Amino acid sequence: MGTLIFCVFIVPFFRSYFTESVFYFNEHKYKKVNEQADFAEYRSQTEPLIKVQRIGHDRQVTIQSEEYAIHRLGDPFNIKYEVIYPGGKRFEVNDHNGLLVSYDENGDWFVQMTVFDSSGQRILQEGEEQLERYHPSDLVAAAYPEYHTKQGEPVFFIFSIFMFIYGWCGFRYEGFQNFLFKISLNWLWVREAEPSDFYYFMCKIGGIVAMILSVVMFFKSL
Repeated sequence: MGTLIFCVFIVPFFRSYFTESVFYFNEHKYKKVNEQADFAEYRSQTEPLIKVQRIGHDRQVTIQSEEYAIHRLGDPFNIKYEVIYPGGKRFEVNDHNGLLVSYDENGDWFVQMTVFDSSGQRILQEGEEQLERYHPSDLVAAAYPEYHTKQGEPVFFIFSIFMFIYGWCGFRYEGFQNFLFKISLNWLWVREAEPSDFYYFMCKIGGIVAMILSVVMFFKSL
């Protein structure tokens, strides 16, 4: 019965969740919610919808009716992007082995301080315009799926499941507790060794601790 429940609920969740690609935009996770031939939409739980229009190798990103043009430059061994903001300001974004680095119009490395308020909205710094609240590297990452990544940590997820099963068996089943005693090899140097009441008590405590740790690891895997 337990195996059936595992297959019905856990396996489909694992396949759907950990195979889905996401990206982070202003520290918020975005997922694809709609895709057509040359168009895609990405949504966050609390942030505005991001629309991406594909125009050959170029992209047009629309956020709350604000349009950002992205032109792909260079060659496959030296990929660059030009990001044009609605106000006309331009930035260059270089791909360094998957790491996106932005440069301003003067060719200087563009570093943007990001400060968020209690609601998760970014606070603009002095000299920043309203239409420049999105980092050019983030816009490029949103526009091109090759910069999206699979969400979560599947190894932690699988380990958390096995840890929970181990903890539950150690807490609930005396046969499993006896099995753990056997593989501890105490019987090799103690004649007629038998598990004590204290041993069974510690197995239950250990099982509870393992289940708690498995829950923590489960949420860490997401």
